[in-house]
Amino acid sequence: MATIAYKCPNCASPLVYEGEKMKCPACASEFEVEEIEARYASQTNADADFDLPTQGYAAADVAQLQAYNCKTCGAELITESTTTATECPYCGSPTILPDRIDGGIRPELVVPFVITKEQAQEMFYGYFKGKALLPNIFKENNQIAEMRKLFVPYWLFDCEANGSVTYDAEKESSYTEGDEEVTEVEHYIVRRGGSMSFENIPVDGSVKMDDKITESLEPYDLTKAVAFTPAVLSGAMADHADVDADACEARAVNRATGSFKSALEDTIDGYTSLSEKSSSVHVAGSKVTPVLLPVWLITTVKDGKTYTFAINGQTGRLTCNVPTAKGKAFLWGAVSFAGVLGLTALILHLTKALGSGTLLMAAIFALFVTIGIVGTMIGKLKQATAQSGASGYACEGGLNLTMESDSYQYTKKDRKKIEEKN
Repeated sequence: MATIAYKCPNCASPLVYEGEKMKCPACASEFEVEEIEARYASQTNADADFDLPTQGYAAADVAQLQAYNCKTCGAELITESTTTATECPYCGSPTILPDRIDGGIRPELVVPFVITKEQAQEMFYGYFKGKALLPNIFKENNQIAEMRKLFVPYWLFDCEANGSVTYDAEKESSYTEGDEEVTEVEHYIVRRGGSMSFENIPVDGSVKMDDKITESLEPYDLTKAVAFTPAVLSGAMADHADVDADACEARAVNRATGSFKSALEDTIDGYTSLSEKSSSVHVAGSKVTPVLLPVWLITTVKDGKTYTFAINGQTGRLTCNVPTAKGKAFLWGAVSFAGVLGLTALILHLTKALGSGTLLMAAIFALFVTIGIVGTMIGKLKQATAQSGASGYACEGGLNLTMESDSYQYTKKDRKKIEEKN
């Protein structure tokens, strides 16, 4: 297999792509990408020569693995068949595998790394500070088992959602009539319809990456993207997409649909309750753009289980699959509830307002406060979660509302006799 190892023309050390230039870590020289690619044009255009392992591998394994020789130290190495850029574990030289690039869809854009390795390491170690609901196994000896600088393949979807949603809506009010308390509920049928356009909804095209993790790393600033060229991958690992755009389309459609329906619902107000009755939404796709986005992947091993930390290589946003310590969450919840309820009851007692009704209201208040406290503590764990919508990718102007209908149906009254107080 033909490989490319970009070396510094001044000192022959491996070059890396950084800040839109090819830089030499050894002598600090900088070069334009076009200049270096011109020097290595003969390597780029070389014929591929597969060097497959022939002993000890089953046919299925051979189909999924490729071998190549490091241009710097000559080591023979093996990568997965989707790998397009890697780093030699023996000498550390970054190497591009043009055969693998040719085997997949060529990316149009690449978002360069901004976050350095040292910064990513600091984020990893800093994560474990100040998190009360962190499992005890993460309280000490948090070591990096593996760290990868990876360009992840994504498909960016442009599309338009249009359609309508019908809701059941209610307006509830209460008043006193004679010796009765009357609860009045007005029922309505509410309809909203329109269209909404989206640009660059990202869906990762790698089987190996968990969608929850990649979606939790959003957003990326695509205005900082550069045109794809093999030299941009130097110094990092990269895979070409092993999940095609057709297979990823459903995820983009679901997110666009979710945001469209949320936008329609946001146009409705004045009702006590609202529930979706039916919907008819169609999403029409227009363009798909293949890109590579930067991710730092860090793993740590605890009690034989591997935990993954991912950092957006452009913005520094971090996410992980670390679980919540349920016992600690319950304890914090119980303490918070008891504290808030006790303080509220004391205030009611001092103001001579304590009674069965006010105590119940105090308990409900304490419950909401507790949920907020524990929810905030869980949020600090930065756990990976799937995105339900794509509102951040809506085109300028947002929702184009074309139908707005609120139809009154009927009123239902419930009467309850007021009990006399002794």
